Amino acid sequence: MATWAYPPLPPDSLEQEADSALDSLAALREGLRECAALLAPKEPGSTLVLSSHRSESVKGYVTRVGTKVVKGDIQLRLSSLASARGTPTTRLCVSNAPGAPELVLKQLSSVRDLVNQSLDVVDVSTWTGDPLDASFIFGQLHLLHETIMEARHVLKGENDNVQGKWWETSAEDNIFDPPLPPDLSFHLSIADSALVLYLRTLETTTPSSHAPTAFATDLSLTGFNIRDRLFGPRHRPHDEMGDIFVWKGEEVKVKEKIRVESQDPSLMAVMAKLSALEHEVMKWLTSLKVLMGTEDTDIYNSPRTASQQLRCGAATCIAQRLKSTLSRRAPSHTSHTILFRSTSGNSTERWQIGRRHVSSNTPSDTHPYADRKDTVYALIDKINENELELAELMDDLGLLEEYQGVLNLEGPELEHVFSQTIGYRDEQALESRVRTARQEFGEYLPAGYLNETELRLYTRLYGEPIIKGEEPQSELEADLAEEDRDSNRLFQEDGQGGWKEVEFAKVESQDDGPPLVYDMEVGPPEEESAAMRRTREVAEQLGGELMLEQFEDEAVPDATPRLHPLTREGKFSTDPSTVFLPKDTVTGPISVILSEFSNRHIADVAHRTFGGRLLPHSTTTPPPRAQVPQLPIPLEASQRHMSQMEGNVYMAALYPGMYASALSVLVEVRKRLGTDWIRRLIAQEGGPNVLDAGAGGAGILAWRDVLRAEWEAMVPDHPETDPIPLGRSTVITASEALRSRASVMLDNTTFLPRLPDYVHIREKPTLDDQRPPPPRKQYDVIIAPHTLLGLEEEYMRKEHVENLWTLLNPNGGVLILLEKGHQKGFEAIAGAREMLLKRYISSPGSTQYEELTESSNASQHIDKEEGMIIAPCTNHAKCPMYTVAGRAEGRRDFCHFEQRYIRPAFLQRILGAKDRNHEDVKFSYIAVQRGVDLRKEMNIVQGPEAAEAAFAGYEHLHDMEAEDGQVSDDAVTSEPSAAQNGQDVHALSLPRAVYTPMKRRGHVIFDLCTPAGKIERWTVPRSYSKQAYKDARKARWGDLWALGAKTRIPRSLRLGEKHGEGKKERLAKRAASKAALGGSEDGALETTSSDNWDVFATPVRKKGQTIPSWKKHQDKKKIRQASKKQSTAKLTDNDLD
Repeated sequence: MATWAYPPLPPDSLEQEADSALDSLAALREGLRECAALLAPKEPGSTLVLSSHRSESVKGYVTRVGTKVVKGDIQLRLSSLASARGTPTTRLCVSNAPGAPELVLKQLSSVRDLVNQSLDVVDVSTWTGDPLDASFIFGQLHLLHETIMEARHVLKGENDNVQGKWWETSAEDNIFDPPLPPDLSFHLSIADSALVLYLRTLETTTPSSHAPTAFATDLSLTGFNIRDRLFGPRHRPHDEMGDIFVWKGEEVKVKEKIRVESQDPSLMAVMAKLSALEHEVMKWLTSLKVLMGTEDTDIYNSPRTASQQLRCGAATCIAQRLKSTLSRRAPSHTSHTILFRSTSGNSTERWQIGRRHVSSNTPSDTHPYADRKDTVYALIDKINENELELAELMDDLGLLEEYQGVLNLEGPELEHVFSQTIGYRDEQALESRVRTARQEFGEYLPAGYLNETELRLYTRLYGEPIIKGEEPQSELEADLAEEDRDSNRLFQEDGQGGWKEVEFAKVESQDDGPPLVYDMEVGPPEEESAAMRRTREVAEQLGGELMLEQFEDEAVPDATPRLHPLTREGKFSTDPSTVFLPKDTVTGPISVILSEFSNRHIADVAHRTFGGRLLPHSTTTPPPRAQVPQLPIPLEASQRHMSQMEGNVYMAALYPGMYASALSVLVEVRKRLGTDWIRRLIAQEGGPNVLDAGAGGAGILAWRDVLRAEWEAMVPDHPETDPIPLGRSTVITASEALRSRASVMLDNTTFLPRLPDYVHIREKPTLDDQRPPPPRKQYDVIIAPHTLLGLEEEYMRKEHVENLWTLLNPNGGVLILLEKGHQKGFEAIAGAREMLLKRYISSPGSTQYEELTESSNASQHIDKEEGMIIAPCTNHAKCPMYTVAGRAEGRRDFCHFEQRYIRPAFLQRILGAKDRNHEDVKFSYIAVQRGVDLRKEMNIVQGPEAAEAAFAGYEHLHDMEAEDGQVSDDAVTSEPSAAQNGQDVHALSLPRAVYTPMKRRGHVIFDLCTPAGKIERWTVPRSYSKQAYKDARKARWGDLWALGAKTRIPRSLRLGEKHGEGKKERLAKRAASKAALGGSEDGALETTSSDNWDVFATPVRKKGQTIPSWKKHQDKKKIRQASKKQSTAKLTDNDLD
């Protein structure tokens, strides 16, 4: 790059730049000290798992403290290694004896020394020398850059200059207790910031007549050599097969080679910090080169770093185009060999004694360009350097976009093309390509992406790859894809009872002008009449403009239906109805936490943990047709052991759904209890005390958003920087992995490993202990999602709910229980509701419950407490959908609700979703309050009387026409509107829609759970009431309905049976009943009635016709009715005869 692009600076500016560089040196000291701290010998160190991939050959762990391995226990199950008699494995334990040698990682020692040298360079540059001498600062920066780069290269991986030969640096035998077997080599090194273990089983090349040597004998009763003796030795493929080494004074061969890799988080952090420091130093070096005018002649400038001198504009453009190009092509090694053709066949390479061979060796020397490899790659570097300069010049002239083909951005990479023929530049280049393929594709490689040499190295490093084609869709994925597919097809009757598809063409606009933007609120265009034309002409002559929309607005009021106040009050939804997860408190911190880990690794763990790509065992509820088992969520906040990746998966896959469902329930509780309840909690000393007992902190985040919205309504003009009284928060997190992540997102929060057990603790002094009972922790709000299904036994669930009830504040504490929206989740919630009503919540006519004692004739009556159900039930009777306690087979109807939320980007990546970014989380819940009963305080009526009054409707309580000029369309009432007008109606006396309202032509059908504790079907036609019909068209699932209906009937429910039959039993019973009718009678019936059924015959599909399913099966009901009539008539005739 020419220096004319940067004009020279005056001396004072040069001194300022030198001072800035000196300050940067002082800032670099902190980063280097952090690297030194990560490599320091501090307890407890890093414990890493060493396990072989897809096999049980190697299993164990090692503990690294600083540069030494101080502890380790590894189990080996190798076919070529004879184990001790009576044991299937060979155990290697690091010895803790005082005189035992230490297992030192020499690479880490070198990295530590280089980091210390870098600190010395910084200290010398800061405290000595002339700080205004640019040459001095440049020299110190260059020395620092070289030292950091060398440390990073050492940490990157071993090579011949750093590591040496394995047969010379293998671990000593007496490091382990018991010592290493004589035919086993143990080699531990560092590669890509990971701990890499090489295990080699060796055999001597010297023939012997079964004489004992340092290696295993040819005949062993404990190993696997008997088979080798009978059938010949088995040759296991690896890159050192056939090579001969001198190890401990004998020539040996490698029988079996095992490579195990374990990522070390501390070393990964050191590598990241060193890379950042190197980049920072290199940036200052480049700036000083330009300022000193030595950029073109500097001896340290190499072709490999020429890309760092490219300015931002050209570099960005080239990077974007290269990214799009490389993502589309998967180069095959066979497609590039046309550039160089070998004149002779490939000759087998000879292995040399004492030399380590790897798969990165160059081709045979018979190739004409094999001896010119260095020259070829030097020419490629020069071409790349010139191409970058050309790209920069074109960017300056504005020609880069138009003439991008000059730079060969769309073509293959020169280095890759030549490496297929003359071999790679070095071993690091080959391993870099293989590791890049591993990081990009994982275990599934595209066909032809790697050549034979690269595949051999890939197999040695990671095992056999899986050649990947297009993955077939599962049945569930196919169903969902079919459901989401938009079918734009038009059918027409063919006149013969069938249907045919009609082709239609979309009319394209012929106007070449800008696209039109349509307003959804504007009505259809009107034709201009003569009067309107004359008015417009007069307006144009006078220089004015005709405002037709104003006249229309004044003549016709807003046609948008305004909801009745009781309808608005009964809405079960957030505002807006779709939950957008806040970025500053939820999605942003989670994204930062996940950014330190691989997206592919997170997705794989999520799929493995939650049952597949669509995560059916997470908060997502799959459709019934998927036939997915209804299992509890595998990861719980209360589980003690959770790995780091499981903690990431918990945050990424469960937090969004838990937050959305908890926020929906909290908003509903806030609506039903009113403003006074939540503002009283805010005003009390210390604020509200909230417990998250199952969401790992997601419930606390939802509660704080509700508090924040209420505070903004209370103090609308408060500064944004002022704190909000959030109160005290407690979260149950038993594992360290989840606790550390939740603590980043939650301030001023207490984390407990488990719930306190107050069920089995005395509540008052007893005869054995006269002391007062210990104080108990009490909470104003307890949020406990997904805590019941994980408990298998019913008595355990009851104890858990009872324990949560005792943790509530007896003066108005609120308990929220929530489970997944399927049959088992509903049964768990309904069982908890039944237990609370039976034992704790007092209702008229049920103020005590009988507790049976061990004596059959004695019982104890215990008074219940005041309390109430807040939501979703508006009755305190037995649940109409839970008539039989426990599990019911064949249940189809159950109470549940849904909340839509927008998936964050990290959840979209896990699901692999490309288009739809929203999800409807389904859940069953119950919210109860302890110590306060609004039914008594506010005279709330529930039962048959409330159901009759709700059926009659409360529309007459509000004059909508009189309120049109006083209340705006978007007004939201926080308190019951009827209570403000002095009327005796409350939202808890209204029925709730337990299913989506069915909106038909001219009427709407509701399936409601009434205050009388029954499920009924109400119909609201247009003729019933104009306002009621408009509100019914806007009603949604979960809303409370206050405007009555015209008709009502009981709704039939399919609740299953306690000991009901499964699907297989029902099908078998149906087949047996059909067989019992007899073949002759069926044949007679079919013969007799066939003549009368011809009119109902389903039309036969002809070629080119498509018959929709609803048309194909519309006459089946008529056929069944006719069959029943024929059978009844025949049986009657037989009886008369």
